[in-house]
Formats: sequence, C-alpha cells, structure tokens
Amino acid sequence: MVGISLSLGCYQSTKLTQSQKLGLRQLLLLEQKLKHPEFPDAVKGLAGMQIAHQMLQERESTGVLIGGLAEAVWNQQRKEEDLYKHKDVDVMVLDDHFEITEFEGGVDWWLPQKGKITLQSAYVSAEGVEKKWYKNCNGVILSFGAEKRRPNQLPPGLYIPDSEWVLDMRQAEAEANIDGNVEIDDEVFEKFRSNLQKRIKTRLPHFIREHFKDYILSPHYEKDHNKTYAVNVVTFDLETIAGIRGLKETEGSV
Repeated sequence: MVGISLSLGCYQSTKLTQSQKLGLRQLLLLEQKLKHPEFPDAVKGLAGMQIAHQMLQERESTGVLIGGLAEAVWNQQRKEEDLYKHKDVDVMVLDDHFEITEFEGGVDWWLPQKGKITLQSAYVSAEGVEKKWYKNCNGVILSFGAEKRRPNQLPPGLYIPDSEWVLDMRQAEAEANIDGNVEIDDEVFEKFRSNLQKRIKTRLPHFIREHFKDYILSPHYEKDHNKTYAVNVVTFDLETIAGIRGLKETEGSV
C-alpha cells in the first residue's frame, strides 16, 4: 500500500482546506487500521473461495466476498498464488437462515444480526431503533452493512462484488469510524477513492473469471443489470456503530 505521507503528498497541490486535509488523513489511517484478528486453520486464496462457494450452494444461501481478498482479485495481473498471501476468506452472508458452527470450513463468515439500538449524539437521542448489522464468530462487528435489492435475484453461492462496490465498502468502513468534527465532503472522498484505486483495478484475472462465471456482480462481466446491482452497500454513521457496540456490551453483561 502506498504510504500515507506519499499519498497525501500528491494532493498538496489541490486546494483542500486544512480541515479537509485532516479528514483525508484520518480516512487513510482508518482504512489501514481496520483489520480483524486472525483465527486458526483459516482457508485462503482461490481454494478458500471455492470452499465458501460450495458451502453456500449446499445450504441454498448467497454471500459476497469482502475484506482484503475482495480487493486483491481486482487486478488482472494478479497470479493465483498471490491470493494466498491474505490471511483468510471473508464472506458476508446475505441470508438469515444460514447456520454454521464457528469458522466452519475455515471461512471467516460474517452473519446478519438484528436488534434495537440506542442512537445518541450531541443533538438527538433515540431508543429502540431497528437495525441490521454483521458480525463474525469472534464477535467483531463490521462497520458497514449490505442488503439485497431483490431477495430472489441471486442463485445460491459466493459472489464477487464489482470493484466500485469494493470502493464503496472501504469508504463506508472508514466513514463510520471517523470523528464527526472532522470535515469530510465529496472532494475528500474523491481523493480517498483515488488512493484506493491505485491497488483496486477494474478487471479480474482469468482464473477468477473461469471459476466464478455467472457469480461476478460487475457490468464488465455480467449483462443482466438487475443481477449486477442486486446488492447494495449500507453505510453506518458513528452513532449507529456506537449503538450496535453498546448493545453488544449490554448483552455481554447480562
């Protein structure tokens, strides 16, 4: 990954305010820090993706590849062995009925959770707000969500999200954890995404295209636009993340 100082250096010629520069710096730092702990016997690379794909099909469920591997596949120069450098295979399961034991198959499964949380800020307080979020078997909570636009649009299996979806995922993940007092606007997000695009390209290597034909949610590889845009990234703000984490802490203390 390009270092923060270099990334920011190439933006110094633009007329960002000091507050905007601070916001960009925080986004870039957060994007590096939001890593999840490893677990034993994790499957990796293409083999791990195929295991997840098979398990989802057997249980008639759909899932989306997320995390570092979802970034890594978006480079047509990537070799198969390169994918095994990532610590695990992260899969966001989109169906409520998918049941597994902890890290079954060696996959880091992120399962949907629902509950009523309290939203609290300097301006408003609201209790009993219905929310849906995702967590894995370690109890780690994702800083973003996802939802199907059409519940029955996708056949069971593991889907590769479009590179723009991956950019949205990383932006949402960083945005949800940033200090609300920092100025973050469209110009800052544009610079942030430009930084990510240095490593997240727009084409897949041939072996991913072959193994996941009909399971790539990108207009570059899928003609059915209803299928391509079947899954949305759901963004959370800092208050929502705090409310979800607060609910988790309350449950743990009972």
